Amino acid sequence: MIERQNDTITPDGLAKRINDSNSNAFNTLFGMLWEPMYTHAASLVMNDSIAKDLVQEVWIDYWQRREEVEIHNIKSYLYKAIRFKCYNTLRDTKFNQTQIEAANAVSVTSDVELEEDVTELHRRINSAIAELPNRCQEVFRLSRINHVSNKEIAEKLNISQRSVENQLSFALRRLRKEISTVKALFF
Repeated sequence: MIERQNDTITPDGLAKRINDSNSNAFNTLFGMLWEPMYTHAASLVMNDSIAKDLVQEVWIDYWQRREEVEIHNIKSYLYKAIRFKCYNTLRDTKFNQTQIEAANAVSVTSDVELEEDVTELHRRINSAIAELPNRCQEVFRLSRINHVSNKEIAEKLNISQRSVENQLSFALRRLRKEISTVKALFF
C-alpha cells in the first residue's frame, strides 16, 4: 500500500515500494522530484546540460542500489546525492577568477536538507539524554524541559540543591560533547 498523507502520495511511501522494485512507484517519485532536483543542480553547477546529466546519474544510481540502501527520508537522500555529484563535478572543473567569485557569493541550502539536519540533531540530543543515568535524566528534564527551579527539584526529589546542580552540570557536559560531535558532522 502506498503511504498517503492527507490523501496524497508521499515520497517516503513511494520509496518503500521502490525497494520492492516497483517501477511505477519509481516513475511517480521521479515525476515528483526530478524538476526540483534539476533546478537545485543547475543552481550549483550553472550549466543546464551538466545539471540534467547529474540528476539522471543520481536517479540511475538510486534505482540500481534501491535494495541495498536503507533510506529514512528519500528527499533528503536524493538532494544530498545531487549536491555530492555537483560538488564533485565542480571540484574537477577548471574555473576562471570571475566564476570562482560568483560561486563563493552563492550559498544554496535545501529546505529538505535543513529539515533533515534538524531532525537528526533532535534525535541525537534525545539519544544523549536517554543515555544519562536515571536520576540525572530526571533532574535535567525537570530543569530544562519543565522549567522547574533547582530548589523545587531538590525538594521534589528529596536531594540537596547542590546535588541538583551537580547532576545538571554533568548532563550539560555530556550534551555539549554530543552537540560538538554533531556540529563537526554538519559543518
